[in-house]
Amino acid sequence: MSHLSRTLPMKRAAHVYLVRDGHLLLVEERMDDGSIFYGLPGGKALPGETLGDAAVRQVLVETGLTVTDLMFVSLLEGELLTGTRNECYALFGRFTATFHGEIDPTDPEVVGVKWVPFAQVESLVRYGPPPEVEERNPLIWVPTRDFVQGQPRAYYPI
Repeated sequence: MSHLSRTLPMKRAAHVYLVRDGHLLLVEERMDDGSIFYGLPGGKALPGETLGDAAVRQVLVETGLTVTDLMFVSLLEGELLTGTRNECYALFGRFTATFHGEIDPTDPEVVGVKWVPFAQVESLVRYGPPPEVEERNPLIWVPTRDFVQGQPRAYYPI
C-alpha cells in the first residue's frame, strides 16, 4: 500500500487557555498508571461538532465554568503517534475565552482544577510513556509554552 492511499482516523480536539492574573487554569486527571496528568481544559470534538462547540462543552464538564466569546489562538495539524495503534491525523484548536461560574468539575476523570502561575506551567508537564498518550508528546505543549511566553503562533504543523 502506498503512503498516499493510507487513511488515518481524524482526531479533532479543542482546548482553552483560561487566564486570570498571570495564571493559567489546568485540570488534573488521573492516568491509567495512577499518575497525575496536568492538561488544558478541553478535549475531543464529537462527530459533527465544531471545535468551538467542543471547547465550550468540554470546559463546562471539566471545570464547571461557562465560556463565551471564544477567540482563536492556534491550530496544531498533522500526523500524530505514527506507527502506534492510536495513530491519527490531528486537528487541535486552541482558544482563549471569557468565562464565568464556579469551579465545579463533573467529569469523573478530573481530580482537581488549579490556577497555575505562567512561570510554573511547563514544570508540571510530564513527557514520556506510554507513547499512545498524545498529551505527553512534547509537540503538543509547544503552543502552550509560546502562549505563556506571550508569543503564540497561529499555526503549528506537527
